Amino acid sequence: LPYRKKWLHALVMILTSGVVFTVACLGVASAQLTFADNKVVTYPPYVPVKRGAYIVELEHSKAGPSIAAYTASFNSISDVWVSSQFSTLFNGLAVSTSDSIGATQLASVQGVKRVWPVRYHRLPYRMSATNITYPYLHQPTGVSRALHELGLNGKGIKIGIVDTGVDYTHPELGNCWKTTDCPWQYGADFIGDKFDSSSPNPIIIPNPTPMDCDGHGTHVSGILNGQGPNVYGVAPGATYGMYRVFSCPVNGNVASTDDIILRGIEAAYQDGHDIISLSLGGGSWPEDPISVACSKLVKKGVVVVAANGNEGANGLYTAGTPAVGHGVIAVGSIDNWNITGAIAEFTTPQGSRPVLLSTPGSDRYPFIFEADVPVVAPVDSSGSPLGCTGYSVSLSGKIAVIQRGVCSFAQKAAAAQAAGAIGVVVYNNVAGTLSPSVNATVTVPVVAISQVDGLAVVADIATGPSTVKAPNKLVGTFPASTAGQMSSFSSYGPSPELAIEPLLSAPGGNIWSTYPQRLGSYASLSGTSMATPYVSGTVALLKQARPELSVKEIRSVLANSAKPLRDVATGQMIHPYWSGSGLVNVYDAIKSRAMINPPELSINETTLGPVPGFNQLQALGSVRWAQRSVTIVNTDRTKGMDVWLESSAADSLSMYSVDGNIRITPRTWPPSSASVPPNTLPQIAATDSHLYVAAGQSKNITVLVVAPPGLRELEKWFYGGYLNFTLKWAQESVGSNLFVPYAGYNGDYRAADVLSTPSSGLPALTDNNQVAIADVSKLVVSANNTALLLYRLDVPSRVVAATLVDAGGNTVGYLPFGYNEYNARNQPNGDNPLSGATVSNIVFTDKGAAHAIKVPAGKYHVHLAALRPLGDANNDKDYQTWDSEQYSIA
Repeated sequence: LPYRKKWLHALVMILTSGVVFTVACLGVASAQLTFADNKVVTYPPYVPVKRGAYIVELEHSKAGPSIAAYTASFNSISDVWVSSQFSTLFNGLAVSTSDSIGATQLASVQGVKRVWPVRYHRLPYRMSATNITYPYLHQPTGVSRALHELGLNGKGIKIGIVDTGVDYTHPELGNCWKTTDCPWQYGADFIGDKFDSSSPNPIIIPNPTPMDCDGHGTHVSGILNGQGPNVYGVAPGATYGMYRVFSCPVNGNVASTDDIILRGIEAAYQDGHDIISLSLGGGSWPEDPISVACSKLVKKGVVVVAANGNEGANGLYTAGTPAVGHGVIAVGSIDNWNITGAIAEFTTPQGSRPVLLSTPGSDRYPFIFEADVPVVAPVDSSGSPLGCTGYSVSLSGKIAVIQRGVCSFAQKAAAAQAAGAIGVVVYNNVAGTLSPSVNATVTVPVVAISQVDGLAVVADIATGPSTVKAPNKLVGTFPASTAGQMSSFSSYGPSPELAIEPLLSAPGGNIWSTYPQRLGSYASLSGTSMATPYVSGTVALLKQARPELSVKEIRSVLANSAKPLRDVATGQMIHPYWSGSGLVNVYDAIKSRAMINPPELSINETTLGPVPGFNQLQALGSVRWAQRSVTIVNTDRTKGMDVWLESSAADSLSMYSVDGNIRITPRTWPPSSASVPPNTLPQIAATDSHLYVAAGQSKNITVLVVAPPGLRELEKWFYGGYLNFTLKWAQESVGSNLFVPYAGYNGDYRAADVLSTPSSGLPALTDNNQVAIADVSKLVVSANNTALLLYRLDVPSRVVAATLVDAGGNTVGYLPFGYNEYNARNQPNGDNPLSGATVSNIVFTDKGAAHAIKVPAGKYHVHLAALRPLGDANNDKDYQTWDSEQYSIA
């Protein structure tokens, strides 16, 4: 079991049995605080939470106590402090406690609905390998036409950004703060510069203004509000607010917490913003506090746009919160079209060769050489071009060109630096661009170049003495090899209940935008963090052009008008779980005269059997199918329209290889663009494939979605595709096209296993080195000899419980770390490759792990129960279970 989790080796803190706390409760003078574990959310141990910090959700009742009364009550409890109140979007409190008070005690206070641990959050973005030019960025998305042909700029629309702050003194962002005609009229700092998530008591001292010391928020702001001449935003005429909820980088982390983010979101709502843009994320369920708040924002008429996440390398079920919140516009990322970046000119006996450079490995050491300097392609002491073993020759005063591979960028650079090199160029060992990362020991400039350029430069250098120069303002533009394709880092859906996530996608891979002036003024970043403000800007243009649209209608019009993407390898469409409806096109959304609802069809319930009433599907025999109703609205009040419905299939996706082993990235069907058997693709039929909708009217059609019968259900495929609507209005020769994605699971999703396949060797009892115990019957557990239960969730599970069962079949209690709610899928390539619990002579009698007991000596076994998708937590039949062999407790 080649996994390591720090929490598995930590000592378990056991609360003393029988402790009772006396507090002043609402409506009574005093009361004994019991253990109300049915109201407590317990996250898996790999979820980072703030010690002694909770979000307390309160019952909502007009006749009940006020938030102020609840606050006074909690503040009267010894060792409990209320730090924030939420009454607009989330009805509750942020509460801090000493170690003597836990979540189950807080949950016992009268009027408490639920208690959540406060989570830490990280920002979903990364440095890009290169920079991007804006003219190419805005054309495929329709933004250029909206700005220049229609004269739109977002004027009159208010956009709230919840982020790391903004360098509002930047000349391309207005160089102002809350002055007349300044774009920045709203905002505040909620965290300050000293917040350290590794500290048990992080320091929160907000500044007078939300000045950015990280860069993320300033970069996001340029995508929205860039005034030119270097960065042109999507909605440069809108009015903005910045709500700073992330601190400066501390110990390598830019962090925040649930309660701070909630404060920022509520402030943005109270300032009256039409759109709230959230380039942040964490978790995977729509029931968490931030998702709940965002869903309430949508109901209150605010458009919420959120990053889907950057966990694409971990495959399916990696969409994050609040993107999965109900009604939120979740955004995926697409790579940009043309690359603009710094250029180095290599001069060799073969002539001059311009080469595109990556972003430097360190901001402190830019790769700038105004005059020619000697350049070499040395071999290290082992005779290798990899530069991993140090150099026996001097590189003094020279630039070293080194091949990527075997050792880290930092090791390569350090070895060259030790030999006297004044700069390092690392060339890729595979196709594509990359950005190097080095540590503080490297004090020379380090950049990367492509494999093609690197091999050519090395060959040229071999012909004789060579030089290179890289002047400060020397730039060039090149076509991107992944232009317009989904960014490899962009997270996949679905949500745990099979909702299609993201809703649509936008440029987010390699985006050049504004950056704090003290950090260089401009930078290239990648992430759904960058795609999110892009879509927020398109919403502003759409609202400016069509102010009559509701939040729900905006969501539909944008999704309908997006352009599905094709997989060049298979010839099918990209699956909606990765791209949503496709690439946003705001011009087409503005000009659209029709709307189709719902904007996506999520298939989480199917019927197994013959399809009734559709003759063209009878030959399929017994298949899995689902019926959905689609409403087509003609918003043109003067002309009727004809509608034709066709469909196109997308790649099917599976998390498993043919042999049943988990894959880090999804397997696709078909594997290539060769001839594909029709029965391996989903089938679509409708009551009307051609219909007429009168001016200003709507019509419903019934759509049948048939899962691909030619794909084996044992391989657990997720199928999908698009309904393609061609629309043509009376007396018009040119029509338009709208799209609705559909997706589902090829099987009975309610019966789907959530635990890993048996071939994984999990679940298992292991020793504390995570080595599986060969003969569990010989295991003897005691206070000084504990073991581990390890398991892997391949599908998110609402509830997972690991309990201890005695020889008579009676449940004794929950293992330490044994009860968890809202569990994400374990990500083999991520921070949570496994889940687990401690096997000891201690168990808890409550789900919140507040009441511990010592287990008498005897024979016991572990019972693991994980709730299947869409299951009822109170129905034992809805759980997948596993039981260990029996062992002894001394």
